[in-house]
Amino acid sequence: MGLWRKREQVILWSTAYFPLLLIMVYRFVDSNDYFKKTKWGLWLGRQVDKTLFDLIVILGIISFSLLIYRLVSNWLFSDYDRQLKDKEIGKDISIRKYERISVNDYSFFLMTLLLPLISIDHASVINFTVTFLIIVIIIIIYVKTDYISVCPVFFISGRHLFKATISDQSRANEAINPLSRQKVIIITRDKSMNLNNKFRTEKLINNIYYVSNTSNNPSTEGN
Repeated sequence: MGLWRKREQVILWSTAYFPLLLIMVYRFVDSNDYFKKTKWGLWLGRQVDKTLFDLIVILGIISFSLLIYRLVSNWLFSDYDRQLKDKEIGKDISIRKYERISVNDYSFFLMTLLLPLISIDHASVINFTVTFLIIVIIIIIYVKTDYISVCPVFFISGRHLFKATISDQSRANEAINPLSRQKVIIITRDKSMNLNNKFRTEKLINNIYYVSNTSNNPSTEGN
């Protein structure tokens, strides 16, 4: 078991697709002239060029979405670093090696984000509804498979994701039992990690772990 249940994953992925949903809604409203038919819309149309207005709306959506990304990520990870350092949760580990997640791992998410924008006319209620349902299905798939490592919300959270090998055993014990080493995905505030340091971790879901550096000095245990 981990700290997270399905609820946190649903919130995470819904937040990730939030900008796409806002853009879809704007394109639907704009394409059907719902906004232009209002008195305020007619007045604004005389004051601001359509291209400029679209640019302002898109920039506004992006800025608002980044803010939501930040707020949601801070809520999801609130107090984990303190709890780990105070040993209220988690266990002590060593990180044997780590590497950044490949850009190729994000290709499916980017495809599901960009294709609806460039290939679908959202003026149609049917197209809008089908696209929305596809996004819902994709989120369900992500949640069912506990696949959060490629979620873009982490980029805005001030945290970093790595593929890592971790262990809660000494190197001598690992030589006897190599299975004591685990290959996992870790989420941490550290941009890079000194492998001589001590860390503490708590499992979030499946093979995803939140890691906090609990030592500023190299370990002297010889592990």
